[in-house]
Amino acid sequence: MQKLEKPQGGLGGLKYWRYDLPAGLQVALLWLPFSLGVALASGAPAIAGLISAIVAGLLYPFLGGSHVTVSGPAAALAPVLLWGMLLLGNGDLATGYPLVLVAIVLTGVLQLVLSFVRAGQYASMLPATVVEAMLASIGIMIILRQIPALVGAPAIPSQSVLASLANLPQQLGQAQLLVAAVGLASLALMFALRKKKSGWWRWLPAAIVVAGFGILAGLVVDFDAALRISMPESVKDGFHLPAFAVIITSPDLWLTMALVVFTFTMIDGVESVASVKAVDKIDPWHRKSDANKTLRAMGVCNLTSGMIGGLTVIPNAVPSRANIDAGARTLWSNLYSGLFLLLFVLVLPDLLIRIPLAAIAAILIYIGWRLCEPALFVRMLSIGFDRFVVFVGTVVAILLTDLLLGMLIGVAIELSLLLYLLMPSLRYVLTGRLDPRAALTLLWTNFSGLFKSPVIKHRSEVREGQTWHVLTMGSLVGFNLLQLEKQLARLPETEGVLLRFTESARIIDHTAVEFLQHIEEEAAAAGRCFVIEGTDNFQTFSVHPLASRMQEAQFAKKRAELDERAQRLAALAVRLGLEFAPATKATINRNDFVYLQRGDQREECNVIAGPWAGGHIRLFDYSHASAPDYHLAHRHTLMIFSWPAAVNSPDFVITPGHYLERYLTHLSEIAAADVPGLPVGYRLYSVAGADLREALPERLLNGLATLGPLYFELRGGIAVVFRPQCALEGEAEIEKFAAWATHLIDTRN
Repeated sequence: MQKLEKPQGGLGGLKYWRYDLPAGLQVALLWLPFSLGVALASGAPAIAGLISAIVAGLLYPFLGGSHVTVSGPAAALAPVLLWGMLLLGNGDLATGYPLVLVAIVLTGVLQLVLSFVRAGQYASMLPATVVEAMLASIGIMIILRQIPALVGAPAIPSQSVLASLANLPQQLGQAQLLVAAVGLASLALMFALRKKKSGWWRWLPAAIVVAGFGILAGLVVDFDAALRISMPESVKDGFHLPAFAVIITSPDLWLTMALVVFTFTMIDGVESVASVKAVDKIDPWHRKSDANKTLRAMGVCNLTSGMIGGLTVIPNAVPSRANIDAGARTLWSNLYSGLFLLLFVLVLPDLLIRIPLAAIAAILIYIGWRLCEPALFVRMLSIGFDRFVVFVGTVVAILLTDLLLGMLIGVAIELSLLLYLLMPSLRYVLTGRLDPRAALTLLWTNFSGLFKSPVIKHRSEVREGQTWHVLTMGSLVGFNLLQLEKQLARLPETEGVLLRFTESARIIDHTAVEFLQHIEEEAAAAGRCFVIEGTDNFQTFSVHPLASRMQEAQFAKKRAELDERAQRLAALAVRLGLEFAPATKATINRNDFVYLQRGDQREECNVIAGPWAGGHIRLFDYSHASAPDYHLAHRHTLMIFSWPAAVNSPDFVITPGHYLERYLTHLSEIAAADVPGLPVGYRLYSVAGADLREALPERLLNGLATLGPLYFELRGGIAVVFRPQCALEGEAEIEKFAAWATHLIDTRN
């Protein structure tokens, strides 16, 4: 099987300029309105957002740490920056802005220090649910604080969400009808463009379209300067120096400054690690980012940005996804985006000042909605009620207090829940079955155990000439994952790993389950032997594959009732003489299929599998999330089968129309005229110069015409097939797929 060539960073990565340059342009088009909006939402001058985006673009590629991640100002940090300005400026944004620049510079210095002691890795210990709750809370804050600008009402800066809510009725009473019309139309346009799938529209960021619409609407309505973006007369006027002298001569601000710097550093670090991990999951080449290098890079960027009047800089998931979708290969796309942004600022200042604040508010409200939309709450509930409790509890705590205290409360909720699940019932103490002193000792043992290494025993053994490292595991939770990750990193990559969960393991929480899935995918991509044993003995908190799970003697292992579809497919499996497994599990892309690399939250259920016509077949319901709706599932019925006759065939992909075109850039398109019999409307991709005459038998081409439109991908003699325009297939259609596979596998027919 041909593995995709992994693009390398550094100076060698410059050879991918033909991919990174157009991706950089698309990211710059996204950054232009996005960074202006982040600055305005932060209470800073609009130019500050562009400065930080340009600084990040020009510096990040030389500092490394990740591969296709884009860095710059983040909407997620806008409420934190606004809070810092109001706190340091005693409610005055003009006074607080140069003081917060000092905080940004000190944050950069602290990040550099932390990177040298390798502290970046510890940010990953924060529970995944608390991080998601933090982002959802920020989304709610952004929406509340941008509603006045959307309708042309005056801004009333406030440090708390409750104060923003209290001010909202007064502000809405001063709304301007024409401004509100432009703002609401811009917001509707953002949501409408969310669904664009084809044509040149998909290459143009929705934010730049809305900004353009705002400019045209503003010209028609003739908005006042106060209702539009404000920019300095020249670029040099946009630079502002941090107010170091004020801080040095004001001891009463030192404690406040320390609090702001600590908050910036913590939120920045957590969001940075969360962002690079999220981007690593959707990187087509499965490359892994270095948390400490990323922290060091952000330190340099923040130090530089703060010194010249820019905002905080972090890896940003939204433009990073746009970067990947545009075909970027390396970090050099950041450099190109920074250069394009600099060009826009120098050449288009008169155009930028025509963008209405209402259009920018619409873009920010849309981003806020994406962070906290109801589908995210539904997803948390589907993972398990325990996740929903932590998630909602953290969101409420943040909204009622502030980001830092709210996140600490979220961590406390997570710890309390784990201790509750691990401790015997209180009735044991009340009825005398457990001594109170012994109960306290057990409580401390369980609490400290959450932070100790989960590896109870490590031994090596040889199986069929292969060295295996067998790790006997205890409970695995988010707080002790780092120690397991370090131990796995020390093992030779050429040797197998077996994680064995025995009765000593009481619980595996959601963060740990997600981690296990991630390292299993990494091992499959690297061709490494990796096995997890014993998890079948755990009771899951829900049917979701990422649900927490426990193992207790008093748990009665209940067999899940099959739903109606599962019952029908189970009967089909019997008719076909195959095995059936209804359970929902994470999909591991062991064959390196391009299709199974896209999106996130890849899951499968209702699996029909077994030997078939001399090969092997798997038919299953598959779901995944993809841009732009990362909280919504896309479902298809997939067939994966081994095709012995095509083992030595070049890898190829046949797609209906332009489907997945942007993910197939590593392959060359074969002209339809060179493929006799290829049905109209299909496109064929393979390695350059491949001879596919033997690989495309008539029975394959006939199936494309009669069963299609189909997506067909062959990798190393294994094929994946499905109908992109259909969701879950019925039994009759699945049986037709299996019959078609019979003709392909059995060359005698």
